Amino acid sequence: MGQTLYNGLSGLTAANQWLDRIGDNLANLETPGFAQDQGTFADALTMQVYGNQTGPIDANRVTPPGWRGGTGVIAESEGRDFTNMNETTGNPMDVAINGPGFFVVQGPQGKLYTRAGDFIWSKRPDGTFQLATQAGDPVLSTTGQPIIKPANATSFSVAANGQISYGTQVGPRIALVEIGEPSAHLIPEGDNLYQLAAGGQAKPAVQSQLVQGALLTSNVNESQQMANMIEAQNLYQENAESVSIANQMLTIADTIRQNGG
Repeated sequence: MGQTLYNGLSGLTAANQWLDRIGDNLANLETPGFAQDQGTFADALTMQVYGNQTGPIDANRVTPPGWRGGTGVIAESEGRDFTNMNETTGNPMDVAINGPGFFVVQGPQGKLYTRAGDFIWSKRPDGTFQLATQAGDPVLSTTGQPIIKPANATSFSVAANGQISYGTQVGPRIALVEIGEPSAHLIPEGDNLYQLAAGGQAKPAVQSQLVQGALLTSNVNESQQMANMIEAQNLYQENAESVSIANQMLTIADTIRQNGG
């Protein structure tokens, strides 16, 4: 009965985490460049351990040496799906990535990465304007510096390699990098930004190009997320019922024991 209770509680936790992930995906249905969070479940039926500490003699049970029984289910993230489609907007401040690349952004604690190219000109304390994300974080050039708009700039264009031009005046190049296995090497930081995890490497892009006047769309499939929500709700309800039944059984067992049954 105790095992049933623990299994049900782990199922409740996993279902709740699944619902949180679905809610985050749906909230970013229209967020440019958003990569949906994917998840899965792993059972805790068997966990490998070292030595023979769980052998029949030591554990006082008939189990093969080197393993022990687990309890319930674990919700795990498979990482983000960074496959996005370009959508033409006609806005010269919108820059889409054709390929697996990421823009480099200056965050409070260091470099961050994003695929959202809905840029703005953000005013700096000295009165100049810098290319920035919607949250105001500076977009960096290939030299690692903010991209400052010249006071006499009359236009703004971005070439496929990231080279910026203000009319006939040549500016810096927008930094574009590629990260191997980004779902495993990027940590979400909020505002559609990611931090490079330990072991991850951001290298100059070789398979990516920029497209001005377009944006990467969110890759969240609303229909699939709604179907997942129904499944998660059913999972939550079923595990809640199992916890309730296990609790009733424990109450009955305790009553029988108290009555000397």
